[in-house]
Parts: sequence; C-alpha cells; structure tokens
Amino acid sequence: MSFVVAFLSCAFENQTLVTIDGEKYTVADFNATHQFLATEDSLQRVKKIDDFINQKLAIIEAKMKGYDQDPVVLIAYETHKKDIISRGYYEANVADKIKISNAELRKAYAKMVDQYHIAQIVIAEESLALFIEQELKRDVPFESLLHLSLDTITENGDIGVFSAISLPPEIMDQFKRISVGKTTGAIKFGEFYYLLKILDHSKADSPTFEEVHNELESNLKREKIMEENEKFIKKLIDDAKIEYNDEGLEVLLKPDSLITEADLNMWVLKKYDSSFVYVKSIRDAVMYQYRQSFIQPQILIERVLIPDLVHEKALSVQFDKNIKIKRQLTNALGLLIYQKFYSDEVLEKVSVDSMEVVNYYNDHKDELSGQKLNEVFFRIQVQLRDARIGRMRKEIYEQLHGKYEVVRNQSVIDKLFEEAK
Repeated sequence: MSFVVAFLSCAFENQTLVTIDGEKYTVADFNATHQFLATEDSLQRVKKIDDFINQKLAIIEAKMKGYDQDPVVLIAYETHKKDIISRGYYEANVADKIKISNAELRKAYAKMVDQYHIAQIVIAEESLALFIEQELKRDVPFESLLHLSLDTITENGDIGVFSAISLPPEIMDQFKRISVGKTTGAIKFGEFYYLLKILDHSKADSPTFEEVHNELESNLKREKIMEENEKFIKKLIDDAKIEYNDEGLEVLLKPDSLITEADLNMWVLKKYDSSFVYVKSIRDAVMYQYRQSFIQPQILIERVLIPDLVHEKALSVQFDKNIKIKRQLTNALGLLIYQKFYSDEVLEKVSVDSMEVVNYYNDHKDELSGQKLNEVFFRIQVQLRDARIGRMRKEIYEQLHGKYEVVRNQSVIDKLFEEAK
C-alpha cells in the first residue's frame, strides 16, 4: 500500500502544470519554489500559480538576453550547485533512510506515560556517597540522611515527576530493579553523585498516543539521524584516510612575529595518503575564525572539510545525475537568472527623485496628519518606489504573456488546490 501511495504521489508530481513556449513545467517544479500554506485562501493560491508562471516567463526572457551566461549568475550557481549536490547526497544516505515503525512509537509512548516521582540526595565526595549507599542498604531511613545532601533548594529532596523517556539510562537501569520506596545506589553525573528514591510510580492518563504521535516520531527520527550522521561522517573520514599533523595545527595559531617560512610550508592535513593541505594556504582563514570564536583549528578545518568530502563522494557516484538533484539544480539556476534579470530590468531602473517626494508631500498634507516632511520623507520615498516597481512588474509580465504562449493545465491545478486543503 505504501508503495502504491508513493507511486501515485510521484506520478502526480510529474504531471504538467503549465506549458510555456512549448516547455513543460510540472507540479514538482512548482513545489520546488512555491508551496501552498494551510492558511491561504483560493485567491492567494491562484496568485502563487501566477507568480510561478511569471517567474518562468522572466527566466525564458532572461535566457534570450544571455543572462544564463552572466558571470555573477555563474559564480553564484557554482556555490549553490555544490551545496545542493552535497545536501541531497547527505539526505539520501542519512535522513531519507530513517524510518520509524509504529512499534517503536508505541514503545516510546509507553515510556512517556511511565511516570516516576523522585527524591534525591546529592553528594560531591565519592566516599560520602558510598557511606550513604551502605546506610540505605542497612535500612536507615532516606529522610534521616537528607541533611548530608548538597541539595538545599528542594523540600525533602523532592525533585518532582519525570517520565521514563526523559530519564538517563543509568537511572532507568537501577529503577527497573527497585520498587516504590526504595533507593538507587550512587550514580555519578558530572562532578556529583546522586542517590534517588522512588516516591511513586504510575501511568499517566494523558497525553494520548494520537496527541503526541508526530512529536514522538520527530524526536525518534532526530535521534536516529544523529546516530547515522556519526557513522556517515566517520566512514567519509576513514575512506579519505584523513590525517592531521599536530605540529601543523599548533603552527596555525603561532603569532605573526614568530612564524617562519618553514612553518608556512608545514602540512596540516593529509588526504588519500597523497593530498596535503599546508599552513600557508589556510592560516589566514583559520586565524580569522579563531579570533572570533576561539574554536580549535581542527574543528574549524572540519567545518570545511566534511562538506568537501560529502561533495567529492557524491560526484564519485555521479549523484549529480540523479533526477531529483538535476531538477533542483535547474530550479536553482533558474532562480539566480530570475533574480539577476529582475534586479537589472526592474529594481535598478526604478528611482524616486527627492522633488517627487516633496510634491507628493505637498499634495497629501491632509492625509499625513500634519507630520513634517523630514518625519515622513523616507516612508513616502519607499511608498513611491514600491508603487513604481509594481507598475513596471505588471508591464513586463503583460509583455511576456503576449510574447510567449502560456497553456495552463486546469485539471492539474484544480487537483493541486484540492490536495492543499
């Protein structure tokens, strides 16, 4: 059933939404740049379809004018291209592989409603913690030992009610072996030792499974993604045979007055046993980041290294040829072309002279409630500029609609509207 649903969903996404100058644009193309919100009404959604069509018309016109070869567009596209390929490969090999079963959700829900009411004794010294542990084993009352606890804030050591899903494994391992009224052995967290007493153990009536289903699924997925992420990154680093030179890492932070030519030619990072990164090639960038954050050089290097490794791996398996990625790349290039075209053909051509602002002010003094010109100058200037941009946009799109044939697939548009409800 899930396969059939996925297949039908994919089939709909590939249906033609609109044809412009013979070029077909699908539901997937629309969803990549425009998405309906649950709060939008029909008119707002129609406007989004119109915006999508207008954007595609502008891109076609921009390409006719050579914007697809514009240096600014091409430089920006190379950065976007690398990011899209890397992110897509990561998602396909980590996030998209994570599936949460109903059994896992039910198990997590059972832990959520499994409630423990707890009191604690907190001790800094291990010897004292072990002494209290022995006293409790001799049935010395928990309450009579509270005066030894560092916790002077809570009353009678009572720290409240916690769900089993929120308690660390070290605690739950001991809770499973004792009953209500009993106390755990000393459990170390950080610099302190905790002895915990179960005051009460019960099952909560709320929330219901349905109420927290999505939250549980998100939490479990996030946990699994973190686990898979660690494995994924480790394998990338292992496969690339990454090796750091401790001496080189230290040299990166050496003061300018002490740095030598030999220091600059020292290697910091080695990949694949043959590719070296030298101090002189990354020192300025590392020092700039380090002065701002004081994060160690190796971590700063890995912020650049890991995405590069992901990108290299993606290209090695020709992930850039993936249909979904190719569509994303096409849309990214199109958006950059559109932005440059819109900037050049609209924004850069619109200006408002100061005298126009003064004339508007003089003609609308009554509407401005007696405000002085210097108080409303910039607001009027922005208002006039926005109005002029709106008129120019309208004129350009009307011209493009007259120049290129637009054929809407109304049945697909209607279905898209229906699915958005």
